[in-house]
Amino acid sequence: MSRNTVFAAIIIAVLLGGCESMKNEQRMGVNELALLHMEQKYGEKFEYSEPWGDSLSGTRRFLAICKSFPNEKVFVQIENYRDDSKIFSDNYLAVKYYNETVDYFQIRANSIFGEAKIYYSVNKEGLSPSLAANASLNEFLADTPYLVVMIEVKESIFTSREQVGKLVEIIGENLPYYCLTIIVVDDSIYGTLDRNSLDDLITSMQFEQCGDIRRLEGNVQVNKWLDKESGQWT
Repeated sequence: MSRNTVFAAIIIAVLLGGCESMKNEQRMGVNELALLHMEQKYGEKFEYSEPWGDSLSGTRRFLAICKSFPNEKVFVQIENYRDDSKIFSDNYLAVKYYNETVDYFQIRANSIFGEAKIYYSVNKEGLSPSLAANASLNEFLADTPYLVVMIEVKESIFTSREQVGKLVEIIGENLPYYCLTIIVVDDSIYGTLDRNSLDDLITSMQFEQCGDIRRLEGNVQVNKWLDKESGQWT
């Protein structure tokens, strides 16, 4: 067999293999395509877990599981899932950097108040599809659409709202988007409640101070405090 014949046979085999791969992808369902996309991007297997929300808007959402984070579920989103212009996104890096994100806020809150409790949950929201699989913590923080964090502080160490202003300054170095709730509580209950119970304290006006700070597109656009007497944000 001549060298040219061998070369032609190799090309044909590659082309046939590529065509077969395309056919396999075409036969896959939307969920399977998304899981394959994630496997190719992050280098590990993902399995479908359960649906998330509805898919009536043209966007499919579901939760997946993987070996790296057996106790967490990864949010997966496919925009335009009914046509060929599908856009895949997920929150894998948010799950990966959960502890580092808590530490980011913890270090900065401690530097202002001496000590504080951080409450943070990973958003069920897709990150930018262009965010690389090996993105650093700072790259993730700069990309994430919205971080929702609550910081609990003892009444005895909360001296003024200026402390929160300083905290906002040092938090904002890498975070263009976040929603921050500051709740100041009586020392006797500090650290004894979970996030839901702290939300109940806010609803029932049983806090000492409560602030809401939101940073959008690199600027603080909301900075208000809840008045216990009137129940109004000012």
